Amino acid sequence: MGRIWTPSLAFFLMILVATSTLPLANASNPEPTVIEGRIFVVSLDQNNSYETTVDVDENSFIQLTLNCQACTGSLTGDDTNASGSERMELFSVNTTTIAVNIATTETETVQFTLHHGVLDAFPHVRPGPSDASSHHPIGICTEAADCMDTLRGTLAAVVDDSTDLDMLQSGVVNSSSDEYMTIDVSSGDTLEWQWLDTTEETAVTVYFQNMTDEIMFETTLTSTTGHTELNGLPIPVEWWTAPDYGRFIVRISSPVFPALWTAHAMIHTNVPTTPLIGQDLIYGAELLGHGSTISAFDWNETQSLELHSRLGQITLRVDQLLNGTWVTGQSDTVEEGESRTIYPYPGNIGGRIVISDVPVFSLELQTNEYSDNNAWLDAPSYLPATLGLDNTSWPAINLTDASSGELTLAVHDTVDTYRFVVDGWEDSVHFIQFTITGNISEIEAQLWDIDQMTSEVLDTAPSVVTSDSLRISMQVGRGTHYLQIRAINSSALTQHAWGSDVPSIDYTLTPSYSLIDEGEEPWFPPSEDAVFWGGVARWVLGTAFLIPGVYLLVHLQRSRTYGREIFSKKERLAWYRTRLDSGEANVTASQKDLVRALYAVAQLQWEDGLETWGKPSLHHRTEGLDLAVWRIDKRMAKTPGTWPLVLGIHVLDGEWDLAAIRFDAPGGAAYTVRHVEPRFLFQGEEVFLDTLKQGHRMFLMVELEGDAPAVDIELNGRMDTIPFASRIPTTFTRDEEE
Repeated sequence: MGRIWTPSLAFFLMILVATSTLPLANASNPEPTVIEGRIFVVSLDQNNSYETTVDVDENSFIQLTLNCQACTGSLTGDDTNASGSERMELFSVNTTTIAVNIATTETETVQFTLHHGVLDAFPHVRPGPSDASSHHPIGICTEAADCMDTLRGTLAAVVDDSTDLDMLQSGVVNSSSDEYMTIDVSSGDTLEWQWLDTTEETAVTVYFQNMTDEIMFETTLTSTTGHTELNGLPIPVEWWTAPDYGRFIVRISSPVFPALWTAHAMIHTNVPTTPLIGQDLIYGAELLGHGSTISAFDWNETQSLELHSRLGQITLRVDQLLNGTWVTGQSDTVEEGESRTIYPYPGNIGGRIVISDVPVFSLELQTNEYSDNNAWLDAPSYLPATLGLDNTSWPAINLTDASSGELTLAVHDTVDTYRFVVDGWEDSVHFIQFTITGNISEIEAQLWDIDQMTSEVLDTAPSVVTSDSLRISMQVGRGTHYLQIRAINSSALTQHAWGSDVPSIDYTLTPSYSLIDEGEEPWFPPSEDAVFWGGVARWVLGTAFLIPGVYLLVHLQRSRTYGREIFSKKERLAWYRTRLDSGEANVTASQKDLVRALYAVAQLQWEDGLETWGKPSLHHRTEGLDLAVWRIDKRMAKTPGTWPLVLGIHVLDGEWDLAAIRFDAPGGAAYTVRHVEPRFLFQGEEVFLDTLKQGHRMFLMVELEGDAPAVDIELNGRMDTIPFASRIPTTFTRDEEE
């Protein structure tokens, strides 16, 4: 036996060969583009041509179809050829290479398809239900939304043969015997068949078989003689749905032979449920599918559901969820182009659309809100019996903003009752007015002033008709009161059945409010317990607020005491070095003691502080400022490798703000401040001190990183709001550092 090539594999090889041989055929060949994996488009200049080659096996056929104005094509084999301006075919007995040529006498864009396959690729005998038959691979679509594009105005699948090669099927009815294709399916799967190209009138008939029985579907899909998808006409398409698990037997027949055909064949797998839960249907949705499906969606009692079938007939029903139980809706057939509006039952909390026995469908659905005052509530038609009754079911009107509502006549809603709340003191009087616009010829309004103690009606007022609105006003006391909008002739407006799609009466409420009498401000004497516990709370809170002050005083006193203690020892910095050299103290303890001493010495008089640290390495005094610098043992630095200094600042006159100490290296790379005690902000070579008032004293330990041999120290800022700087005239060198 010879090798058997499936049509899909043959098409794949055709695409592969046609695209791979383009540069070999002609160096100046135009480059074609491919549409949906099978339709080639090439732009040709006048008297120019496109050439390529295709390898075919023995007992094969090849077909070229053109769509152009002045072009011709040819197929040339070893011993045969064919040419024409629309369609041409070659049948090859032996394996050969077919040369394809397309030429034109004028500049134009040419569309063409190139199909080839094996003759007699399908059986000629239809198997019985119990006969074995091999499954023929065809395309599979698991998600309808991935295969359909209803914006094209068709329910037919849009196929890209480059992504699923099994979609494209081709063959030849080469004798009076029909050809048969076996396709295994599951219950609810739908077979779609699209005729793309037929040289003669060709028909496809579908049978369904299980293990014991066979049924023939009534629908037959027939393609006309010389049909091609390139002519722009609608593609003949049909669908068949499997009633059970089994297989489809597809019969392909033609009264004239040989009849070459090309088609799309695919299985749409059954999707029993298509949930829309969580999707906001106010913005609309499209339900696509094949066969049958159930789609649950969020639905409340103030939303109508609008269904529209733009393409094709749909049989469906809409069920509603009431008290945890599904209430089955009435089956309905929606014709192509028709719409249905369905209203929910009171208390409805969900819905589901059930579509059954529809080979293919596209259903557009959208919910429309008809709640009153945008409160997700349909205003009741009556007043609550008492003020003690839970009145949250009555929508509240905001007395500062306009609101809207409607009398939904479809559900026999002819009265809307609203509540509004007036806030005020006892015996206050308020003037309330509502202006109602809309279809005022069919509605009227009424206000009720309610006694807040007994729930009795103190007063009521009807609406007054003006030229373009209704107006209603009343003086009311503080508390909850009610406004009602109702149809004038409700019996005449509700002659239809409940749920019928009839227009609603829309209206808008615009409130106006003014205070007539503010009443008396209430005063309630405090209880004895409130007085007692209030006093306790004041003492507790007062004591708590004093604790930080007490802590601060204790801290200052300890700092002064410690300052006097270290003042008695003098030469404090030399003392640290001696203790470190002798091993009497470790580095960590000395660092902590130095930080504490910086605070304590600042509490002493300036001259005493200088004596405490020892003779400064550098000292500069002006009329308004005194600066002193000490070298300290490098072991006292918390950052290894840095140069530690102690700096003293005493403001003698004036007030500095935005003050900052700058360490400038006159030679070498700039210094960088790595650590400061006490903690001040620093960046680069500056330490920011903020505000220094007259008499202010402070001592800082600064750790500098850098290799410069000396440093200049200056204080920058504004003294008495005038920009000012004070620099120590002597450069501080590191040569004397021990």
